[in-house]
Amino acid sequence: MQLLPIYLYSNVIDAIIDLDFTVQGENRVMYQHDLKIQKGIKNKVRIQFKNSDQKLLSITSTQTFVFNMFDPYSQTLVLQKELNILDDTFSLIPGASQSSPSNTLLFSDTSNLHQGLSVTGYGIPANTTVISVSTNTVTLNNSTVQPISSSTSLTFNTLALRGIGELVINESDTIDLSSTSYNYSITTLDTDGTYLPTYVNTYYGISGNIYLSEEVYPKLKPSQEITILLKSYNQQTQLYEHKSGNIYAYPEFNGNTALHTLAMYMTNFIGTVYIQGTLSNQPDNYGKYTTIQTLNYNGFSGVDYFNFNGVFTYIRIMFVPAANPAGLNNDDPTYYGSFDKALYRS
Repeated sequence: MQLLPIYLYSNVIDAIIDLDFTVQGENRVMYQHDLKIQKGIKNKVRIQFKNSDQKLLSITSTQTFVFNMFDPYSQTLVLQKELNILDDTFSLIPGASQSSPSNTLLFSDTSNLHQGLSVTGYGIPANTTVISVSTNTVTLNNSTVQPISSSTSLTFNTLALRGIGELVINESDTIDLSSTSYNYSITTLDTDGTYLPTYVNTYYGISGNIYLSEEVYPKLKPSQEITILLKSYNQQTQLYEHKSGNIYAYPEFNGNTALHTLAMYMTNFIGTVYIQGTLSNQPDNYGKYTTIQTLNYNGFSGVDYFNFNGVFTYIRIMFVPAANPAGLNNDDPTYYGSFDKALYRS
């Protein structure tokens, strides 16, 4: 039996905010991996903000970060989205001082605290987390290294979300874009209302590469457009008929319940439309077609559609205009209007 593994993971890229030239980190980011997103579907990309020493940098919901996507040749902006801040960092001051080092802290309000939060601050050892919360009391996994006073500010956050912003690209954002390579940048709003750049690496690289792919769904082929219907005279009915000719229905791609859709564009049309189908591989102009549906119109303008099921080799559209009562002739467009075109998809 074949086994097909499927991987679910977040699409994450790093953004460097603090490029301090005095800090010489051992793990300097020399390049940023290319970002790949999919056209025609929602994309969620997590942006991890760090400083130049590769430390996770806390961000807050009061900060504004903007993702910009642009054509690398014309420099035309094609997409701009504000990031959602997932970082839940906040600060609290204990409601009472500790008399001695302990793994419990008292707070006047614990509504925002929950198990698993990371805790940092003066007197708090590394890798300290909240293991339980009760009324006004928080229990840590580590004891404080010295008593915490009621004036000490402690920082709490979900470690996995520290410095995380989320970019959400909806289906409509990419529907009109070509599947090709683009550049992107991320800017942050400064206190004076202007924007500052962030960096994709620690060598002052501002823009990264992003590829818009189209691999999730098959590409839809355009509908077949029928604009010419040839006129002929039927000796039996003594009426003029307008036929589209043979429209291939792609039977090799259809099952027994194959769905066909036909949209018809008309202007003040008076007459009858026949939708016909055949299983013949070489249908002629006169026979081998059967009528699937008969549609009558009396001065219709606009778009009308019809859905039908079945496997056919070809379909055909035929319309018979109504006769002008004054002339008893059905070849008067000033009376019966016009059948402008049809769009067909199978």
